[in-house]
Amino acid sequence: MNKIMIVDDMPIFLEYLRGCIDWEIYGFEICCEAHDGKEALEKMEEYLPDVVLTDITMPYLNGLELSEEIVKNYPDTAVILITGNNEFEYARKAVKIGVCDYIVKPFEKEELILSLLKLKDNMAKAVESTSSEKEDSVNSDYRMEEKLRRLIYAEGSESDENIQRELGLSEGYPLLAVCKLAKSGKGVSISSEAEREELMNWEQMFARMLRGRIEIDGEYRLFHDYESNIVVLLSFRKKEARDQYKGYEFTDLAQIIKNQLEMEMHTCFGEPRDGFSGVRALYEKLLNKLSEKGTEAVYDLRVPAKSEDKWKVAPQISLDAVLRLNHDLETLQADDAEETIKGIWDRISQGDSPMSDVNILAGAVSVLLTNTIQAGFSMEAIYGKGFSPERELMQLKTREEMRDKIIELYRTRIEFQKGRSTSKSHSISVAAKEYIEKNYSNNQLSIADISGELLVNQTYLRKMFKEEMNMTLQEYMTSFRMQEAKRLILETDEKLVEVAENVGYSDVSYFSNCFKKFYGVSPRSMKK
Repeated sequence: MNKIMIVDDMPIFLEYLRGCIDWEIYGFEICCEAHDGKEALEKMEEYLPDVVLTDITMPYLNGLELSEEIVKNYPDTAVILITGNNEFEYARKAVKIGVCDYIVKPFEKEELILSLLKLKDNMAKAVESTSSEKEDSVNSDYRMEEKLRRLIYAEGSESDENIQRELGLSEGYPLLAVCKLAKSGKGVSISSEAEREELMNWEQMFARMLRGRIEIDGEYRLFHDYESNIVVLLSFRKKEARDQYKGYEFTDLAQIIKNQLEMEMHTCFGEPRDGFSGVRALYEKLLNKLSEKGTEAVYDLRVPAKSEDKWKVAPQISLDAVLRLNHDLETLQADDAEETIKGIWDRISQGDSPMSDVNILAGAVSVLLTNTIQAGFSMEAIYGKGFSPERELMQLKTREEMRDKIIELYRTRIEFQKGRSTSKSHSISVAAKEYIEKNYSNNQLSIADISGELLVNQTYLRKMFKEEMNMTLQEYMTSFRMQEAKRLILETDEKLVEVAENVGYSDVSYFSNCFKKFYGVSPRSMKK
């Protein structure tokens, strides 16, 4: 968990900050509060927060003076200022002395969450320390997620009543929304491994934010498709409520994301023509609209029934193929994956639309990359350093070359996984511990180093280690370093600065603070 200290001289605002956000589901906890800068500085050594969230105008020691002291004496602690409009210039000055960010009152709670998450390593820590236990009990249930995915992927002719009963929905007027995330200015395209992993993590956080924003006269189910897009099935109690729905929560969140991050969230929603049984066909249309790379944050595809021409879209990879390819990856069936991919190409070989090739190409590769990252594997470990599927595939000249390349990518991934241990989670966690114990003295040691050594991506490594060892990687690293430091202090005559360096701390003052926080006494007191 990221620890936060909140500082403000107004009790009512401290109370607001405590209660406005469910801090835990975003990987944060409020470790302490202070009513002025002087009190905050006194609590710094005791609590060693990861982030200090402070007002500017306070007695004794104002927010700027407090920030300067923290930046100078606690370099690993981030500072975010909360300012009023009349204090805007002060906030700009604070950035020059090392304050990480500032937000201006009044602000949306999502602005504050994004300001916190975009700080160095906070997103990774949040992914590492949060779990599905805090999510809505229906939406986070794995079996319910699979039922919802079958609704958008699998062919079927179930009645609306059966679908509603299966999904636990009592209302009867559905609307479907799909949200796709992209880097600003890059549109929706096949990303590198690092970009895709980052986008998938942000998508998880945005899904949580949407759950806190959606308020309708009815019920909803929120889940992710096999390409990690956010999908929301809304079910309204009355037809009038559905007709009047404008999707403002999607528009507002998209604007906040655009202002705070170098990202864009585009949402497309529409009304299925045949009730719940028409969700699958509508899902495909929504994806097609999002693939057009328009500039609008929200697209509403509800149109009169007679406007058939507006529903004509460019062909994409079929939803059945997505389902089958994902199943082949899960069950390690390389031959079936090859057959599926050849079948896709056979169906488009008669066409002459370049857009058709691009869309199908993007879909097939997106399924592969998303599944691989979710399984925890490093793309470079499988395909080599500097691997870029988009660059490799775009260099090929014919459809047949593209088809064969994608078959090769699928087969390589499946064969790689077959060669891994079935008890991957435990063995990786043990290997991570051993790597830390061998390299803890390196003050540059990072989670990226460990993931690179073990050939897994960082998100998976953090999650697996937490589940197996009941502590985060960072907690274990700190614990091992502190135990070794205690041994050196009690059993050797090394100076404190030498002890700090030997256990991976380049700043002896910061090491002393961490040691006191861990053991309750300073290194010098323990020596005595």
